[in-house]
Amino acid sequence: SVGMPALSGSARADDLVAHHATYALSLAPGNANSSITGADGVMVYDQKDTCDGWATDLKMKVILSDDSGGARTMEVSQVYWESKSGKSFRFMTKSTVGDGSGAGQSTQTRGEVRIDSAGKASVVADQPVHAEAKLPAGVVFPLGQTDLVIKQAAAGETFVSAEVFDGTIPTQAVQETALIGAGEKDWNDMGKKFPDLAGVTSYPVGLAYFIGDKADSTPDSEQSMRLYANGVVGLFEFDLGGFKIRALLDQLKLQPAPGC
Repeated sequence: SVGMPALSGSARADDLVAHHATYALSLAPGNANSSITGADGVMVYDQKDTCDGWATDLKMKVILSDDSGGARTMEVSQVYWESKSGKSFRFMTKSTVGDGSGAGQSTQTRGEVRIDSAGKASVVADQPVHAEAKLPAGVVFPLGQTDLVIKQAAAGETFVSAEVFDGTIPTQAVQETALIGAGEKDWNDMGKKFPDLAGVTSYPVGLAYFIGDKADSTPDSEQSMRLYANGVVGLFEFDLGGFKIRALLDQLKLQPAPGC
């Protein structure tokens, strides 16, 4: 899961801003154990307010160089619709790994989650195969989780844990923990100034993901980000198959609120 990160099903992502953001991708520092020697790419993220929900579209393409001089491409697409009530979620994800010649292997997921009036969550997926499953009580979706982290950070909390479903595993939620550092205004390690972020508090957040019932405390994947109080991410580092990619905000446009 690239994605952009216990709670009742009534989490409301209502303080977030609709925006269009472009990120420059590179190899993150500290990849000494990887055969990957370089990464170059772009990630585009679009978050639209649809009045009763949020429509998000993430597209990423990165070219990876390895120590034998070879190159391969990775492409990721994540298209979501998430209700602001936290009660429904539609997902379509695709990831493709290519060898540089144009040939590649793709994996896709697609489906829908509904949470009923009693709080029971169920998912129906039709890709990669038809499958139905129950999800844990209190499950949240990606923007509901982002909103939760921001609200807890504003309240001075430093730790958040939730069961999160984003569709990358089509019938399973993952346990996500967030460690939140001290907030600051006008943080800027992005190399350029963004007027829309002036005076907006941002927090360093470390995320760990645990798949299934794990007996040990080793996360399956980890991410770190600079998360603004309006939901914009300024810096994002994430695992991508044994190495880490850094995404640095390069362009940002806040979208006007719709006339709902």
